[in-house]
Amino acid sequence: MTIRDIFVPLFSGIPFAAQLEVTADLALRLGAHVNVAFTRPDPVIAAAAVPEMIAAAGVVSEAIEIEGKRAQSAAFEEFDRWRTAYGFLPTENNAAEAAATWHERVGTVAATVVEIGRLCELAIIAKPDSYEIVTEEAFAAAVFEAGCPTLVTPTRVPQSLFHHVVIAWNGTLQAARALHGAMPIIRQAEKVSIFAPLEDAEARSCSPNLIEYLSWHSVQADYLETAGKVDDVGKALLNGAAESHATMIVMGAYSRSRIREAVLGGVTRHVLRHADIPILMAH
Repeated sequence: MTIRDIFVPLFSGIPFAAQLEVTADLALRLGAHVNVAFTRPDPVIAAAAVPEMIAAAGVVSEAIEIEGKRAQSAAFEEFDRWRTAYGFLPTENNAAEAAATWHERVGTVAATVVEIGRLCELAIIAKPDSYEIVTEEAFAAAVFEAGCPTLVTPTRVPQSLFHHVVIAWNGTLQAARALHGAMPIIRQAEKVSIFAPLEDAEARSCSPNLIEYLSWHSVQADYLETAGKVDDVGKALLNGAAESHATMIVMGAYSRSRIREAVLGGVTRHVLRHADIPILMAH
């Protein structure tokens, strides 16, 4: 698998500098095309959610549209500075050259993420924040609806993702999908480790198969050793990643329901909430 098309969804009110920095690191190393899409709310739909006592009909809709266009314009200016600074072409005139293109959408973030995310090899999104519902909607749409490998970025990111990649492996379908989505990055990583606690007999039993699989891709991997008994998998994973100076984690995303507003599995929820390095996830 190769990564030729990277999708970066943006929306007003959420800082995206870290998303763009990670995108530049990946796209320039892998020679990928970048699709950046800014979504602003539909003013009519957004205004309908505003209580009538707050503003007269029409006034709120107009204000929402003006603010949305202002945020969109500011985001494009930041994107254009980033594109110029890293030397991306404005359009993909040559498939051998890294290019970055800008798209604008009006509607919901989820609709944009599903539309573009289903035709990309990797989506790069902001870390979900329970205080910013739009970030949780983007994560759920990318992972559970678009079905694309998704790189979740915190507000501060390492200088390069390629220094040390940790694969959280338990042999599940979700973990396998995350692994395959990350292989173009794993193949170029300076160091690769496998997190499979000794207490997890199933994960340990299938880990030799993973090591052999990686070797066929010229990747040498070692186990990420954990100190003491692992009672909390999510905490142990993050502690091990921090102690080994990992720059990215690859893991499956799990939920207890198939609907978009799913309750996330315990490990997925803990890692999303507490990780301070990028995480590549797939469901």
